[in-house]
Amino acid sequence: MPPRVAIATCAELPEPDADSRLLLDALRERGLGPAMAVWSEEPADGWDAFDAVVVRATWDYPAAPERFLRWARAIGDRLHNPPDVIAWNIDKRYLFDLERAGLPVVAGALLEPRAEVAFPGGKFVVKPAISGGAKDTAVYDGARHADARAHVGALHGAGRAVLVQPYLAQVESEAETAIIFIDGEVSHSMRKEPLLALDQAEVAGLYRQETMSRRDAEPDILALARRALDDVTQRFGRLLYARVDVLRDDAGAPVILEVELVEPSLFLDYAPTCASVLADAIVHRLP
Repeated sequence: MPPRVAIATCAELPEPDADSRLLLDALRERGLGPAMAVWSEEPADGWDAFDAVVVRATWDYPAAPERFLRWARAIGDRLHNPPDVIAWNIDKRYLFDLERAGLPVVAGALLEPRAEVAFPGGKFVVKPAISGGAKDTAVYDGARHADARAHVGALHGAGRAVLVQPYLAQVESEAETAIIFIDGEVSHSMRKEPLLALDQAEVAGLYRQETMSRRDAEPDILALARRALDDVTQRFGRLLYARVDVLRDDAGAPVILEVELVEPSLFLDYAPTCASVLADAIVHRLP
């Protein structure tokens, strides 16, 4: 029997999306037996039937982070990216680790439940420390402090820590640059249009829909993304995949918004060879 690889997804998305379809095809071409598997449900043959489990679209984990971590640790070394990476990266407190390591990061302030609430001047973003897809995330300004305070209060009431981050206006003109790494090497980069605006309705589904296009990362942005990946590699070793989202601050310098190591969209359909490279990297990690 060929090695079996599970592509982990969530109950809301049991069928493969564009990324997963391409990856499934590339794995089949290499003689493997890949299958979609919902992380929160036991597969028919159990998780032990798989030689590797690749985290791809587990986008509902912020609603049950402890359960997600228990699942990851139960899979153990067969999980990619590994459980210790997931434990570090699902909580945006990791941004402060990167900041302490000397990387320019949009970290902001962490407000634990019952902490005193204060907001910066100008526009700012409120989000849970464990979140994804822009859910429970909003942008405010000086005229909307009451709304922002209510938002923080609701999150704290649910026992969730909160990040309050400055809103960088460059996102409206320059957008974000997402640099995708496969097996430690740059694959391609994307332009990500802004997701947040004042007075937006809450996200109805798993995530707010992104507007994406291919973009060649500028040299200083690419250099910063590589520095971020180097830091992560020193902490955890060479990872199957990573995505680093970078934006320019008000002075025009690149800063890190996110280092996505758990279940980032990799936009494989924008890069013809990327699925094959990712499939080869999975093959190399098989026991």
